[in-house]
Amino acid sequence: MSKFSAFQDELAVSGMDMHGSELHGMLVGYLCAAKGATDEQRAALYRNWLGASPSGELTKMLEGTSEQSIEALGEYADFDFRLLMPADEEPIRDRVKAVGLWCSGFLSGYGEAGRHDHLEGDGAANVKEALQDLARIAAMTEEVPEGEENEADLLEIEEFVRVSTLLIFAESQPTGAH
Repeated sequence: MSKFSAFQDELAVSGMDMHGSELHGMLVGYLCAAKGATDEQRAALYRNWLGASPSGELTKMLEGTSEQSIEALGEYADFDFRLLMPADEEPIRDRVKAVGLWCSGFLSGYGEAGRHDHLEGDGAANVKEALQDLARIAAMTEEVPEGEENEADLLEIEEFVRVSTLLIFAESQPTGAH
């Protein structure tokens, strides 16, 4: 079972009406802008995002994903960060929707961290441009038919989002944090 499927299943079992990609985006967006959070602060975030207290299993999954994401986004991670997405075998419309939801979640989590005071110069301009690009992707509403060209376009968009996230993380960390 993929990590995405495990998240989706746990959200469904817990009665949470949220897409796994959106939740992952929220978590990563928050991690990109936050100074760090205590266990209690993270628990409050999860309750806020989900509208209820997550199950112990879902909390464990979120905590593990948080740790993995920080490691994968870090300076020495060899760019191994990945978006939490449905499997390539899923219909393209579901995967396109998941990318949009991931970007929407990222923007929400990043904004919720509310930490933009240290961004300046080229770094601030790069982050602003990347956030605008993610907002455009989040706003995609077109139906995308199956096809090799659309598959290639989707892979390109996913890679763009992944690299943009790495840039945002690097630029948003306080000086000396990375």
